[in-house]
Amino acid sequence: MSPSPSSPSSLSRRTFLTVTGAVGAAALTACSELTPGASSSDKSSTGPVSTAIPADEKITLVVADADDTTMTPGLIAAFRKKHPNITVKRNYTGWDDYLKSINTTMSADSAPDIAQFTSGMQNLVPGRLLLKVGEYGKAYGWAKKFPGLDQITLTPDGKTVGTGHLYGVGAGLSFEGVYYNKSKAQKLGLTVPPATLEELEALFAKAKAAGETALVAGNLDGGLNHAFNVLLSAHLTPKDREAWAYGHQSATIVLPEAEKAAETLKRWVDEGYVTPKVNGVSDNDATAAFAKGDGVFRISGNWAAAAVAEGLGEGAGYFNMPPVTSGGKVRTTGAGVYYCVSSKSKNAAAAAAFLDFTAGAEAAAITAKAGFMAPDAGAMPSQSGLLGDVQKGWQAVVKDAGLQPFIQNSSSPTMADTLTTQLQLLAGGKTTTEKFLAGLQTDFENYHK
Repeated sequence: MSPSPSSPSSLSRRTFLTVTGAVGAAALTACSELTPGASSSDKSSTGPVSTAIPADEKITLVVADADDTTMTPGLIAAFRKKHPNITVKRNYTGWDDYLKSINTTMSADSAPDIAQFTSGMQNLVPGRLLLKVGEYGKAYGWAKKFPGLDQITLTPDGKTVGTGHLYGVGAGLSFEGVYYNKSKAQKLGLTVPPATLEELEALFAKAKAAGETALVAGNLDGGLNHAFNVLLSAHLTPKDREAWAYGHQSATIVLPEAEKAAETLKRWVDEGYVTPKVNGVSDNDATAAFAKGDGVFRISGNWAAAAVAEGLGEGAGYFNMPPVTSGGKVRTTGAGVYYCVSSKSKNAAAAAAFLDFTAGAEAAAITAKAGFMAPDAGAMPSQSGLLGDVQKGWQAVVKDAGLQPFIQNSSSPTMADTLTTQLQLLAGGKTTTEKFLAGLQTDFENYHK
């Protein structure tokens, strides 16, 4: 996921990798084994903490990240301005190299104080190389400031998400919804937003009947996961959804509600609503085609907003994925740019202060400018056009506490690849919905056995 208005393609890639853990996670091993001579820390717990930072003491923080937007450098600059006695050095690494090296970097004696958390870094937890920041969370009141903290709460073995200890905060958040071409919708007499999933599918049918590609998608790299994830958000109970995505024992995705989601996606493909030969089109190319005027609808994340707005201009529209039942709560799929703290940091209090700073109103403007949703949705500067519609959508998601994890994010390190393979088989008519879900469950059980 790389929501950069200036570089939509790189934004999409970064976003995808962050939420799927597609690269590196399977190859990364326990951090203490990565660097010869490196030792795991026994200081992963903080003990009593304070939110006070000495103003007369010179402090240096090192931040490691792969954020290719303006968010991280903007947050660092604003934090330094607020705390002139704190010097913050940024170690930026390109995304692919970051995924390959961050666990080694965090296991070294010279580990950065703060790092951008990605899939695969859960392997640092059993080595006690990440600081448990729960006490800082209580002191700063993070539970009320940051949505989605469960996505960076991990058990001691790092395998299960949503329970255990808190290891960071999400500074910039992403979520998925439905983009549409306003001009075509008006021409075709389509009434948006639909109140239910059934109404959305009826709009797809009308668009198809008019000779349009109803839903622009690309599944060469598993892009149909966007549609499948939001369909799961609509159908599954949050409890079942999170249990599976977070790797809880005995969790299963072989459920009637998940079957409905898979059947819906397969029906959309079989009815010809989805881009023809979808398995041969990349996710980025699908966004680019939609932005150029192809098709009527596109399910994707807020990271695509800048590209769609630039391409369709005033003709670009957005609405949240409708619920199964009219009037139901808004639920969708999302993730974020999370920052964690090294257990080896000598300036943990200052590092925690930086994490807390990312939730404030000043940070919200910086985060929004970079294309992310700020933790404090109400503090984001008002925007117009498509970006304004996306912002309103995010506020509705926050109001209903409807942000749910990507199923491939935490369920297992190999789930991203498995999901891509299974989606290609499903879209290609090579498997049934029952076998599709069974394939995902097998991957899950192989990791959590």
